[in-house]
Amino acid sequence: MKKMLKTWIGASLTSVMLLGGGATVVTAADMGDSALRTTIESMNGTLGWASDAQQITVDIAGSKATLKLGSVDATMKGQAVKLDKAPYLANGVTQVSAATVTQLKDAFKSTDKLLFTYSSVGDCRIDSTVTDASAQDLKWLVNSKVLTRMMDEMQAQKSSMLFYNGDMIMGYTPNSDVNILNREYAFWRGIVATAFEHGMYVFPVPGNHETQDNYVDSNGKTVKVSTKANEDTWRDNMGDIIVDQKRFAQILGENIAGWDPNNYPQIGMDHITTQQQQLDYSFDYRGSHFVVINTDPTGNDSHAPTEWLDKDLKAAKDRGMKHSFIFGHKLAYTYYFDSSAKISGLDVDKDAASAFWKVVQDNKATYLSGHEHIFNVSRPNNGSAYQVVVGSGGSPFEAKKATSNPIDRDYAYVTVKVYESGKVHFDAYGFDAFYGPTQNFMSWDLDQGF
Repeated sequence: MKKMLKTWIGASLTSVMLLGGGATVVTAADMGDSALRTTIESMNGTLGWASDAQQITVDIAGSKATLKLGSVDATMKGQAVKLDKAPYLANGVTQVSAATVTQLKDAFKSTDKLLFTYSSVGDCRIDSTVTDASAQDLKWLVNSKVLTRMMDEMQAQKSSMLFYNGDMIMGYTPNSDVNILNREYAFWRGIVATAFEHGMYVFPVPGNHETQDNYVDSNGKTVKVSTKANEDTWRDNMGDIIVDQKRFAQILGENIAGWDPNNYPQIGMDHITTQQQQLDYSFDYRGSHFVVINTDPTGNDSHAPTEWLDKDLKAAKDRGMKHSFIFGHKLAYTYYFDSSAKISGLDVDKDAASAFWKVVQDNKATYLSGHEHIFNVSRPNNGSAYQVVVGSGGSPFEAKKATSNPIDRDYAYVTVKVYESGKVHFDAYGFDAFYGPTQNFMSWDLDQGF
C-alpha cells in the first residue's frame, strides 16, 4: 500500500482541462490529433499536475509517465526516455509535440485493459446543530456542498457506478414519520438524479438513519432501533433504482447479470424478522460481484446477514466472478482514531462480527462501509481482506479535534478501477473542512485474484 498526498484536479468535460498552477492540457481543438488530453482519455487514462515540480503525470491502468515543462527528460512506465521537444506553456496552455504523443501511445499500447471504474462513499446527512451549514442544508439536513462536489469529481474520473453507503438522510423521526422521511429522501434523490443523467448509476445502501427510530423510552433511556415502517419507507423511496434493468443497460453498456430480485435474506435466516427485499441485494458486472447488505435489520440491529452473504458469495464464485465487493453501512471493526473514539461497528457483538469477517475473508471479498464519519483502511485480524471505511461524505467529522492522522478530519471517498488482468486499484481522494484542493490521500492494489 502506498500513501500519497498530492493535488488532484478532475478531468473536465469541456475543451480545456485545468491542471493547476496556471497550466492546462490542450485538446484536439487546440492541437489537432496530437492533443495530450484526448489521447490519454482515449486510453482510459488520467492526468495530474504537480505545480511545485512543474510536472505532468499520466496514469493509464496504474502505469505512469511523467513529463516536465521545459525538459526533454521524461519517464514512461518506469523507464527514462528523451522527448523530441520539451513540453512548454503557450498562453497558459501546456503543449506537447505530436512525436511525444506517439511515444506515449507506443509505451502504453500493451497496457492492461480497464474494465470499469466505480466510486464509494457514505454519510452526507447533517443535523440542526451544525453551525456552518447553509439555510438550505439546515432545512433538508444534507451536506449538499460535499455531496455534489464528490459526485462531480467521481464523474470526471469516469466512474460508472456510485455505491452510497447509507445515512444519506437524517431520519430518526418520532414514530417513523413517513411525511418527514419522504421529504428528506426526495431532496437527496433530487441531488443524485443528475449522476444518472451523466452516466453514473447510484446504488443506495441502507444506513441506521434510514432504518432506525431514535427515541427516549419510559425509563429515560435513549433507544435506537430499526422498524418495519422505516424499511417500508426505504423501499418506497429507493426501490425504483434497486435495480432499474433498462437504465442499468443504458448507463453501464450491457444488461445486468447475476441479478435476482428475490435473492435476499429470508425471514428466519440470520435472525431476520421482516421483509428484506431491496435492503439486501447483489449482481454481477464484467466479472465482478457486488453485494449490498443491511446492517440494521429490524429486530437485529448492528448485525450483518452473514449466512445469506456466504451463500451469495459462493454462488458468485461458482459463476466465475473474479472479485467480490460488499457494501454495508456499519463497519465490521471500529476504527479507534484516538482515545475519545467509542465502539461503533458490528463488533458491538464480537462473535457476530468475527463470523461476518470470516465470510468476507474466506470468500476473498472486500468490504466498504460508512457510519464512522472518517476515512480508514485496514486488514482486520491480520488477514488479507480489506475493510475500507468511507463515512466521510459530509456528515460532522467523527474526530472532533485533530488526531495523529492528518486526514481524520477530511472529507473522503474512494474510486476503484478493475482491469482485465484481475488487477484492482484503489485511490482515496478527499479535501479538508475548508474545501481546499482535492488530494490523493492513498493508493493501493488488491492482491492478484481478489
